[in-house]
Amino acid sequence: MGYAEFKSKFVNDMSKFENIKPKIPLLKSALDRAVEKELPLRDDYSSFQIRDLTNSEALKISYNSPYLMCKYSSKKKCVLVGTLAPAWSRGWKNISKDDFVSDQIDGFFHFADQYIYRGYQINLIGAIALTYGNHCDFRGNELHTYQLPYDNSKYTAFRNDIPIMRNKRNRTLERYLELINSFDPFVNKVIYYYVRSLSLLSDGYDEEAITAVDNAVDVIFQAIKQQKQLPTMDRKSMYPIVKNEIHLPNGTIEQLENLYQLRCNFSAHPAHSKWWDFYEIYESDIEVIMAAVKAAITKFLMYETNNRRIEKTPSCWSEWFRKNCDIVYDAVWFHKLPTLNT
Repeated sequence: MGYAEFKSKFVNDMSKFENIKPKIPLLKSALDRAVEKELPLRDDYSSFQIRDLTNSEALKISYNSPYLMCKYSSKKKCVLVGTLAPAWSRGWKNISKDDFVSDQIDGFFHFADQYIYRGYQINLIGAIALTYGNHCDFRGNELHTYQLPYDNSKYTAFRNDIPIMRNKRNRTLERYLELINSFDPFVNKVIYYYVRSLSLLSDGYDEEAITAVDNAVDVIFQAIKQQKQLPTMDRKSMYPIVKNEIHLPNGTIEQLENLYQLRCNFSAHPAHSKWWDFYEIYESDIEVIMAAVKAAITKFLMYETNNRRIEKTPSCWSEWFRKNCDIVYDAVWFHKLPTLNT
């Protein structure tokens, strides 16, 4: 795995395009230069990004760590989040004499860099969702990026302006932030679908919310299946395995089974009856199910922490990339997207 797997995937995917095949040797050598020479040169540089979170006007929260920080802006009526990431997004035009090869590498590292930024931001978004039940998004109205060490003053000023909060809910937020590691694609997807379900519920799209939150549960099952190297099996067969692996109580498993029943009978397929009355019939059940999913997610986050495969706060980003670039590639590149008829 790691770099050898990443390089093989990248080259093989590019080889599928007939007119690209003559450029493959250039691509291989450029990838080697990028990973073996260029990335280590960038370890002394970073990028600092500030964004606002949507739907955060009521969140008086704060957090301050070297890679991730946030504070509430009374002036802008929102939470501002700061993230420190490697300086990978620019400066790849000369990695190859061939413009096409340089463009592909430039494009990939743009998305790899984005994955780091978003990973830290999603940690906060997930912690907010699990603590407050709010659905936030990093695509707000504000985006500023500063290159470090050239703009160290921006980074320092942002961190120094973060107040210390010691209320109970902010401490809960901090505990979730210690747990969540969205560099793991399974964790990343779980947070996405859980936050998506909260958003849909708040807008009255209850059936669609059921589908989204069941996706979050299914991702947990996929993660356990991969971790245990299990063969393909149906959902029912996975319940006892997941229960034992992440230590879920019987009541939580029962609610996850109820969730799957609602998903199959109302949201993933046309309902057989009472389609107009779904929410009236199952309103109280949905509340119990959502609480069970939250409990399952928390247990899964603890499980990931105890079985961590992707470092959350690396001391050397070039080494981190070499270890995890095959995972990042699958998460950010386009090779797994369906091709639509046009």
